[in-house]
Amino acid sequence: MEQLEKIGAVDAWASLITPEAARLWPEEFRHIFRRYKVEERMTRGMTVEDMIAEMDAADVEMAVFSAFHYGDLKIMPNEQVAEYVRRFPERFVGAGTVDPRRRPMEVLRELEHMVHDLGLRILRLEPYAYGDGMTGAPPNHKMYWPIYVKCAELGVPVAIQVGHTGPRLPSEPGRPIYLDEVALAFPELTIIGCHLGQPWHEEMMILAWKNPHVYVETSARPAKFWPESFKEFVRGYGQDKVIWATDYPLVSFERARRDVEDLGLPHEVKRKLLRDNAMRALKIRIGTDL
Repeated sequence: MEQLEKIGAVDAWASLITPEAARLWPEEFRHIFRRYKVEERMTRGMTVEDMIAEMDAADVEMAVFSAFHYGDLKIMPNEQVAEYVRRFPERFVGAGTVDPRRRPMEVLRELEHMVHDLGLRILRLEPYAYGDGMTGAPPNHKMYWPIYVKCAELGVPVAIQVGHTGPRLPSEPGRPIYLDEVALAFPELTIIGCHLGQPWHEEMMILAWKNPHVYVETSARPAKFWPESFKEFVRGYGQDKVIWATDYPLVSFERARRDVEDLGLPHEVKRKLLRDNAMRALKIRIGTDL
C-alpha cells in the first residue's frame, strides 16, 4: 500500500464516542450511521487510546475534539471534552457548544465558562438542532446575535454545520447563504462552515472566497465524493480557505487522509488543506510551528 505523504494533519472536527455515550443515540441519528455503514462502530464506542492510535496511523498530529449536545442529550459534554484536552494537550484542541434557545445571558455565561474555565477555544453550533425536528433555526436568527458578539470579543471561532443533514432532521437552516449576513455584520468573527455545504456547496465556496474570515470545512465528506467544482476550488482560487476534517468516528482518519492523497494535489496545496489553513483559522500552534 502506498504510504501517506508526511504532513502532520490537523483534523478540524473529531469526537470521541465512549461506550457509555454510544448507547444514547436517538433513532434519527442511527439512520445516518447505517448510511455510512458504521452503525456498529458508532453504537459500540471506543476509548481515547483507540482514537489516538488511529490518529497516529493516519499521521494526524492534532484534532479538534468536539462536544456534541442534542437538546438535553449530551453525547459528549463540554466538561468531558475539557478533561480529554487537559490529558492530551499536544493532541487535542477543545470545541464546546451551547444551546442558543436559552435566555441570552444564560447562554453568554455558559460561553464564558466554556472558554475561561474549561479552556475550550472553538464554539460549535448545529442549526438543525434548535427547532422542533421539522424546522430549525438558520444562523442569521436573532437568537445567535449575542453569541456572535461574545465570540468576536473572546476571539473564539464559530464552527457551524452547513448543508443537508445526515440525521432525519431539517436541512433548510443549513443553507450557507444565511452566513453571508453574519459575516457582513461581524467581519472580525472567524466562521467555519462545516460539512462542505452540499447541495449548496457553491454558496459556501463563494462566501469563503468573498469574506476574509469565512472558511469551508470538509467533515463527514470524504474527498472521493467532493463535487468537481469543489475539487477545483481546493486546487485553485479557494486553496487558502478549505479546512480538512473527518467527523471521526463517522469517517475514519485513514479513509479521509487516503482520499486526499488520491486527489493528486501539489504538496503546497495539500499541506494548506490538511494543516496550514486550520492552524491559521483556529489559531493552533503545534510542534515545529510553535
